[in-house]
Amino acid sequence: MQAFVTGATGFVGAAVVRELLSHGVSVRALVRPNSNRRNVEGLDIEIVEGDLRDSHALPDALAGCEILFHVAAYYTTREEDARTMYEINVGGTKNLLTAAWHTGVEKVVHTSTIGTIGQSVEGALPTEDTEFNLWETCSHYVKSKYLAEMVALSMGQQGLQVVVVNPTAPLGPRDIKPTSTGQRVIACLEGHVPSFVPGGINFVAVQDVARGHWLAAAKGHPGRRYLLGNIKGNLMVEDFVQLVEKVSGVPVPRQRRRNPLSRARQWLRPDPRPQGTRPAALVCDPSRAVRELGLTQTPLEDALREEAEWFRAHGYLGEPRREPEGVAAS
Repeated sequence: MQAFVTGATGFVGAAVVRELLSHGVSVRALVRPNSNRRNVEGLDIEIVEGDLRDSHALPDALAGCEILFHVAAYYTTREEDARTMYEINVGGTKNLLTAAWHTGVEKVVHTSTIGTIGQSVEGALPTEDTEFNLWETCSHYVKSKYLAEMVALSMGQQGLQVVVVNPTAPLGPRDIKPTSTGQRVIACLEGHVPSFVPGGINFVAVQDVARGHWLAAAKGHPGRRYLLGNIKGNLMVEDFVQLVEKVSGVPVPRQRRRNPLSRARQWLRPDPRPQGTRPAALVCDPSRAVRELGLTQTPLEDALREEAEWFRAHGYLGEPRREPEGVAAS
């Protein structure tokens, strides 16, 4: 089997490539000419240089591939770069899936994000069926990923076999940028309380996310979305800090921890979100992927320990941190 992978040099994309290789799948990766290829060095894959915005070159790049894993996305918080983000995330997705349609790709796994899952108005954990209701308050990145997901599902309605996966916050090695999740881990390893989403975050081992992509290709129902998360992975900042402390042995100053009453206060303060929605949160119920795909559930302690060791071994501690941006896994 020949697979085509975008975003292969990123955190999630590189894990997907390794998962595919472990199943004997041949991998062709679309890589930008100036991308950091450290995550795929030494791997037996075919590299094709290109850009998702170049619609004319994509059919040749995809020729002969039976399955497409579209993991790449452009991420930035800079307002002046928002247009480029829409061009790549939305326009690039349309270009790629159109090329896949014309070249006879048999199945597409489109990587979206938990950010395109709506907030429940009843207070229950959101699932893949929770309607997106965050357009007025979400970032340009989330908007671009939501629109890209709509493009993918629309192509599915035209006959392309498309499965959408929505990873939560991945933990594990090779977070080279690092991502916002990796920056939270580094902050804890340096003895600081990290920035955090008020309503909590669902964390998952990156190896489970990669395996979820493979399982989505093998077992996923076309037109369906699957949250790739950990059933026990919904954590508040206090939980996350304690977990990092447990696996790393690095204490975070107690006086800098959030007051335990903050969990209650976050529900009481005025909120600009649409009436009836919960405070900002990236928590969810990922049981569909476990039930339908057989998604593995690696203990978060194991994933965090591996990530902490990787950051230490590669000199990330003590380095200045900045918001990650660029073409990478969602």
